[in-house]
Amino acid sequence: MRAWVEIETENLKYNILKLKEISKDKEILGVVKANAYGLGAIKISNILLETGVTFFGVANLEEAIELQDSGIKNQILVLGASFLEDFNEADKRKNIHLSVSSFDTLEYIKNQNLNLPIQLKIDTGMTRLGFDIDDIEKAVEFCQRSSINLKGVFSHLSDSDVLNESNFDFTLDQISKFKSVVSKYNLEYVHISNSTGITNYADYIIGNFVRVGLGMYGFNGDKKDTRLKNVFTLKSKIIHIKKVKKNSSVSYSRKYELKTGETYAVLPLGYADGMKKYLCKGAYVLINNVKCEIIGNICMDMTMIKIPKMIENKIKIGDEVIIINSDIINDINIPNICTWDIMTGLGRRVKRVFL
Repeated sequence: MRAWVEIETENLKYNILKLKEISKDKEILGVVKANAYGLGAIKISNILLETGVTFFGVANLEEAIELQDSGIKNQILVLGASFLEDFNEADKRKNIHLSVSSFDTLEYIKNQNLNLPIQLKIDTGMTRLGFDIDDIEKAVEFCQRSSINLKGVFSHLSDSDVLNESNFDFTLDQISKFKSVVSKYNLEYVHISNSTGITNYADYIIGNFVRVGLGMYGFNGDKKDTRLKNVFTLKSKIIHIKKVKKNSSVSYSRKYELKTGETYAVLPLGYADGMKKYLCKGAYVLINNVKCEIIGNICMDMTMIKIPKMIENKIKIGDEVIIINSDIINDINIPNICTWDIMTGLGRRVKRVFL
């Protein structure tokens, strides 16, 4: 294999159980949208089932149907907005909850006499989807009056991954707004806490469920959470090695220059495989636990690395290279690095290997 990502299933299970413990034993809604953040939604979902997770979150109806068609018959919540025709399709199936953010959608469900389970999304400050706080009581009453199959309410924290005074106050305000609404109703599913809502705000969790997405892979936002274990490691192999005979610029746009006698290696993966181009601005890979700087512009199919003197006579073509894991992401200092972006950007040429 030229490039592969290793997923450590026991570490994944450990993280789920640890997050459940941190949340004071709330039920877990496993968020497996975007192909489980790039690692494989069907496989990850089945692993989560082994830990007791029985409710899953996806981005759209197509992702929900993919899970169901693979044999997963558990409850699934579509977290994003849906087109009206999606409600008709979901009504033909069991256990797919669609989220609702508008009265027009509620009117449609009523007029079409649909009985699918729904959950109302509340906008507590994300300013994306959801009913305004002032409208949620009216929305619940409409559902009750119209015999709509209302199963739950939820909201989303917009700044729980960054801990500073301003964000802390804003997040607590979101939680307070949510609490003021949900305390009036006795619904089956109530949730606002995402992964960092668990790890950073464990004492403020409201509801009976928490949603775990990126956290299950060992991250607290863009940083590693020391309470959790590394789950995924992107790897490759050296495909070419060369010592330059004179000062030489590297890759497109000549952004980096190797000095006479320095050694570089080529790795057979690039931005088409998920190597974000910003990684050439301070990232490194590991060969035999030695840091090797990424140099020059990352190409579509290749990445160049500088080989330190201490190992230039110890490496060979085919040697394994650790490209990315939680420790590397935690260590490198790149202002615009985004863990979500890296994981969901893993290309289809990268093999998923479950250990």
